[in-house]
Amino acid sequence: MTVEIRPRIKGYSFLLEETDPALVFTPEDFTDEHRQFIRTTREFVDQEIEPIREELEKLDRDLLKNTLKKAGEAGLFMIEVPEQYGGLGLDLISQMVVIENLGGSGGFAVAYGVQIGIGSEPILFFGNDEQKQRYLPRLASGEIIGAYGLTEPGSGSDALAARTSAALSEDGKHYILNGSKVFISNGGIADLYTVFGKVNGEHFTAFLIERGAPGFSIGAEEDKMGIKSSSTTTLTFQDVKVPVENVLGEIGKGHKIALNILNLGRIKLGVGVGGGIKQALGRAVRYGIQRKQFNTRLVDFPLIRQKIAGMVARAYASESMGYRTSGDIDEAIRAAGAHGEPTLDRQLATLEELSGECAINKVFDSECLDWVVDEAVQIHGGYGFIAEYKVEAGYRDARISRIYEGTNEINRLFISGNLFKRAMTGRLPLIGAVQKIQAAVLSPLEPYDGAGKPLADVAEAIFNAKRLYLFVGGVIAQRFMPDMDRISKEQEALAWMADMVIHIYALESAYLRAVKRIEAGDPPAESHADAVRYQMLDSTAVIEQSARTLLEGYFADDSLKTNLAVLRKFAKWPHVNRVELGRKLAKAAVEAEGYPFEVVS
Repeated sequence: MTVEIRPRIKGYSFLLEETDPALVFTPEDFTDEHRQFIRTTREFVDQEIEPIREELEKLDRDLLKNTLKKAGEAGLFMIEVPEQYGGLGLDLISQMVVIENLGGSGGFAVAYGVQIGIGSEPILFFGNDEQKQRYLPRLASGEIIGAYGLTEPGSGSDALAARTSAALSEDGKHYILNGSKVFISNGGIADLYTVFGKVNGEHFTAFLIERGAPGFSIGAEEDKMGIKSSSTTTLTFQDVKVPVENVLGEIGKGHKIALNILNLGRIKLGVGVGGGIKQALGRAVRYGIQRKQFNTRLVDFPLIRQKIAGMVARAYASESMGYRTSGDIDEAIRAAGAHGEPTLDRQLATLEELSGECAINKVFDSECLDWVVDEAVQIHGGYGFIAEYKVEAGYRDARISRIYEGTNEINRLFISGNLFKRAMTGRLPLIGAVQKIQAAVLSPLEPYDGAGKPLADVAEAIFNAKRLYLFVGGVIAQRFMPDMDRISKEQEALAWMADMVIHIYALESAYLRAVKRIEAGDPPAESHADAVRYQMLDSTAVIEQSARTLLEGYFADDSLKTNLAVLRKFAKWPHVNRVELGRKLAKAAVEAEGYPFEVVS
């Protein structure tokens, strides 16, 4: 596929401008290579994971490690690793399709995600050449397994408040580490650990520690609610000697590693969660086809059909935004490459630029997954509560997604706080857009010109949602002027503002994909439109309610009445018949016996 190179892709720019659907990557744009990775991954799941899934759930460390090594032998670890370090050096989309198609495999997906993510990426992005040569080829092949030690017992989300200490030895050859880490995925099976500590109690720094180092001990497996087939342990360091050549990056710059790796981890988690959403949907639909009540298939009951429709719409939005963001990251890296910037530097710069979108994916997708697995259990009825039926494990496995890679609360604060910071520093021209909106509310609003556009009703809803966000964001910011630092303490405001941003991005991503399919003349284009309009019902409801809650929470009396009157001017959404639309969307899912928009059968 030939894609126009955009001069610069800027984070949060979707709030201020329309995006050309032709420039957005969608699953229908997968190359033959992407599709082959999908088939390879599904074959691996069918042959290597499903037959031993019950045994994996009992957490046999040797079995888990051997299965991971088989994934390495199948080439599933080497996708993003550069060729000079034993990898394939392919694009992010190639990695994402593997992550998505492993996304429904519970704890194994977590173990895989650690290996190709936080287990390898710190070295890939921040290691020197000697460190890369020493470790990356073995991580890429699966010869060794990686893990990442950041979280401590006394510092969860506040990871930079770590108490693990590091002191240079008298001979200057080692750093002596003391402390502990908790909730370490792959902790019990890893050979190499990226661990963070503070040099002299002050300089936050990353170190590479190999299994078996004297004084380094690994705790027992945690008895977890879900993802039971993954290893989760504590790590303890008692006078562990780490050679100075195993310092990763620079002394005192560990925060750069921790924060940048989180950005990529969030979008990868989002896409993986999308795979779990589609799997739960498929299981619910297939069960509903087979199961009868009152001599009628479950899938033929209208209430069940509305549940299925909601699952399909969420899966569609999740998939659309995940590949939109991933495609933008790949595209930005290619565009930067035209200017000769170092590859890893431009990757890091791109991840920072689109860090808001990465966090948006993480929050939206993980909460969609929770909703979908809950409804999948409900459709199974009492059988959904029985371990024999896989939706039971899926329900438990889903819960962690709202916690790791930064809790959804932390991510919401990040989305809005990062956006406001960019606006106040002029990095994002948000203030001018807000001023324009505030001037416009004093006169009749300019109507949206959607004449001749496909899905013009949805486009108008997105247009109005963006104007509503700019208006509410503007009055909230003015509420705290001139002391804008105060807004960082108003966590409720930041969270509700984030909810508006999240749903604008989710709805627009689904819309752009559907328009692209309609303009391409795809036969199932009507189903794409149905999925978008169904998502529009839910997203506009969240956007309007969040705006109303913000105004009612921070204004009173005449100012509240005035602001609510403006809200009503913007909150104009097209009429959609949810009953009819839901039945149509569910019918498409029943006919497909699962997600109706699969691009590889």
